[in-house]
Amino acid sequence: MDAVADLVKVIWENQLTFLFILTRIASFVAALPLLGGGGTPVYVKALLAVGMTFVMFPVVSRQFPPPSPTPPEQISLGLVVQGLLSEITIGMVIGFGARIIFAAVELGAEVAGMQIGFGVANAFDPISNQQVSLMRQIYMAIAALIFLAIYGDHVVLRAMALSFEVVPASGFTIKGPLIEQIIRMGSNIFILGMKIAAPITVALLLAQIAMGVISRVVPQIQVFMFSFPLTIGIGLIVFGLSMSLYVSLLKEQMGGQMERHLADLLMRMKAS
Repeated sequence: MDAVADLVKVIWENQLTFLFILTRIASFVAALPLLGGGGTPVYVKALLAVGMTFVMFPVVSRQFPPPSPTPPEQISLGLVVQGLLSEITIGMVIGFGARIIFAAVELGAEVAGMQIGFGVANAFDPISNQQVSLMRQIYMAIAALIFLAIYGDHVVLRAMALSFEVVPASGFTIKGPLIEQIIRMGSNIFILGMKIAAPITVALLLAQIAMGVISRVVPQIQVFMFSFPLTIGIGLIVFGLSMSLYVSLLKEQMGGQMERHLADLLMRMKAS
C-alpha cells in the first residue's frame, strides 16, 4: 500500500508528465491493429491505456520531463496543447507502423475474395464491427494468430517504450523525412497485398484463359454454366495449397520487417 501511495503522490506532483504519457499511449492503443477496430469497447481501450501508463510512468518520467515544470498557475496553455497534439501524433504514427501489415492482409484478402467470387458473400467481423468478406475474415484471423505466436505484440510494445527515449515530450513536428517514410510504408501495403493475392489471382487467370479456349474450340460446351463453381473450387484449392507461403510471408514481415519499419519511424521522428 505504501508503494501505491507513493506512486499516486509522485503522479500528483507530475500531472503534466502523466498526462503526456497517457496521451501518447492512448493514441497508440487506438491505432493498434487488433484493438483499433470498433469491435473493442472503448472502456477496454481506456483501461488498457491507463494501465500501461501506470506501468511505464515510474521509468519513463525520469527521462520524459513535461514542457514546463513550473507551478500550474505559470503553465502556458498553448504549450500544453502543442505537447498533447505532439503526443497524439507520435502514438498514431507508431500504431500506423504496426498496422501496415494488417492493412496489406485486408487488401490481399479482398482481391482474392473478388477473384474467387466471394465479393458479395459477407460475414460480420467483431473486430471491425462491420460486414466484411469471408476471405478477409479467414486471412485476418490467421494473421492475428501469427502476430501473437511470433510475439509481434512484444515488438510493438518495445517500440512504444523506446519512443519515450527517442522522441521528446514536446516540440515534435512532422517533417520531410518522416513523411517520406510514411509514404514508402504506405506503398508497401499494395506490394504486400498483391503478393498475398497473387497465387489465387494467377491460378484463376489461367483457369479463365483455359475456359475461354475451351468455349472457342468446343462451342457446344456451356462453359458459363460450370465456370462459377469451377472458379470457386479452384480458388479454394489454391488457397489451401498456398497457405504455407502465406504463413511464411507473414512471419518474415512481422518478424523482421515490422521491427525495422518501427525503428525507421522512430529515427525519422527523432530527426524531426
